[in-house]
Amino acid sequence: MSDNSKAAVCGCQQRNYSIDALRILSMFMVVTAHALGQGGILDVLDETGAFFARREAAWILEIAAYSSVNCYALISGYVGINARYRYSNLALLWLRVVFYTVGITLFFFLVVPGATGIKELIQSFFPVTYGDYWYFTSYFALFFFIPLLNLVIHQMPQKQLKAVLVGILAVFSFLPTVLCRDIFGTSSNAWWLMILYIAGGYIKKYGLFQNSRAWKMLLGFWGMVFMTWFVKVGIEAGFFPFLKGFGGKYLIHHMSVTMLGEGIFLLLFFERIRMSSVAEKIVRFLAPMTFSVYIIHAHPLFWQYVLAGITARYAHFPVPVEIAGILLTVSAIYLFCSLLDLVREWIFRGLKLGQHLSALEEKCLGRLWQNGEKR
Repeated sequence: MSDNSKAAVCGCQQRNYSIDALRILSMFMVVTAHALGQGGILDVLDETGAFFARREAAWILEIAAYSSVNCYALISGYVGINARYRYSNLALLWLRVVFYTVGITLFFFLVVPGATGIKELIQSFFPVTYGDYWYFTSYFALFFFIPLLNLVIHQMPQKQLKAVLVGILAVFSFLPTVLCRDIFGTSSNAWWLMILYIAGGYIKKYGLFQNSRAWKMLLGFWGMVFMTWFVKVGIEAGFFPFLKGFGGKYLIHHMSVTMLGEGIFLLLFFERIRMSSVAEKIVRFLAPMTFSVYIIHAHPLFWQYVLAGITARYAHFPVPVEIAGILLTVSAIYLFCSLLDLVREWIFRGLKLGQHLSALEEKCLGRLWQNGEKR
């Protein structure tokens, strides 16, 4: 995630607004997954044994939203292989994170007595060191490997790269899916993001299912969603006794084959669509704020005092009202975080932080990365 999401950390030179639209949707999906989990509705529905339709409607929404992390990482590779690599962009990203970690912590320190203390306030200045955001911490580590990954993607022959990628996905996605165990400890860390970066870069450079139209890619996405849901329901109903020990969440993790498939199909769908001028303007306005939506709503104090239990109330409503309530709540959170980021953007632009950091990098390193820009 970065200025216009994580990929912009490298400084994309040309915008593909359909991919930016996917970036916005992916962040909406991130907030949705958090609203369903931390928001409490899934726990209430499962614990109370709620009516099947109410419970499973929420779980289908969760399964569809859960692939958002994979989408973001795939986008990083998709745009990153032809992007301008600069340390100054990572520094600007880090400053954005610190702006919110310190600002939100200070707000709760002053306004909500006992919510946080001096220790947490000091730690808020070091979000990577203390791992406040697992994705940002993982991406921060991934960033330093990007020049090497780009070199491999651009220089390795397609057949070799394809063979390597298939092997990596077999070991780090297929095998953990079969065993339902993170054998190598790669889930939710820089290694998994690195694998998806390579996959996204491969798709950008060589394409995938190039003769298939957009609607087929969307169908593929929903096929993965309902396959995951069917296995969940089947395990819980006892239809798959050999999987009973794994539980209903057998396929609901980042590295599962179906979650990987969801992310890839969604990327391929947006890759193929064309946007109207009005839609493009909306995307251009919202895209720069996506990263801040993540940072604000996933802040530990926002997570505890605002997000906790926020959707639990919808567990007792009919399905249409339940889903509408969840989506409206997510929309409100997304809009609030986006509007709040307008203030941050105004401050950063006024201070010309981006220009100063770029100038400092060029002064220290010259045009070190110029030869590594878009090929």
